[in-house]
Amino acid sequence: MNVMAEAAASPKPAAAAPETGTGKVKKKKSRPTNCLQSNKRIRRKDWYYRDGKYFANKQCFQLWAKQEAEKVKKAQEAAAAAAEKPAEEKTA
Repeated sequence: MNVMAEAAASPKPAAAAPETGTGKVKKKKSRPTNCLQSNKRIRRKDWYYRDGKYFANKQCFQLWAKQEAEKVKKAQEAAAAAAEKPAEEKTA
C-alpha cells in the first residue's frame, strides 16, 4: 500500500504533460492558381494533376513533359561534351 500511495502522490514527469502553444502548426497545402506550363487560370472542374504539379489540362501537361525531356537531353549532351573536352586536351 505504501508504494501505491507514493506513486499517486509523486508528481508526473514534465514530458507526459501536453505542451500548449509550442507545437508546430501544420500548413494546409494549397494548389496553385495558374498552370505551370501555360500560366492559364486553373479551375476546379478541369484541373489536371500529374507528377506533383497542377496543369490547366492534359495537353499542357504533355507539352510540359516534352519540354522537360528536351531539357534533360540537352543537359546530358552538355555533360558528355564536357567529359570529352578534357580527354581531348590531354591527348593533344
